[in-house]
Amino acid sequence: MKKRSVGDWHPEDIKAAVRKRGWTLKGLARAHGLPLNACQQACAHPRYHGELAIAEALGIPAQRIWPSRFDAQGNRKHQQRTRRKPNAPLSGGHRQNAEAA
Repeated sequence: MKKRSVGDWHPEDIKAAVRKRGWTLKGLARAHGLPLNACQQACAHPRYHGELAIAEALGIPAQRIWPSRFDAQGNRKHQQRTRRKPNAPLSGGHRQNAEAA
């Protein structure tokens, strides 16, 4: 499990704040035309549109909720994607079937 960055709100605190405003994370995503899990994912991982929807619902800037995702000027930091490991090579039996076809 990934550790939360210092200063970022805990995902449960975000959910509670959203619920106190009369929303659910799925309802918030639906109201903004986002995939249903966009706001849920934004609580723990950088998801631009989900973050904006949550920040708007709470009436505070996203930089205050997730300071680790922004630089000192308030600009969004570039997120580096991790490369997935390449798929394991097919076993000999599969390769033979592909050649025969």
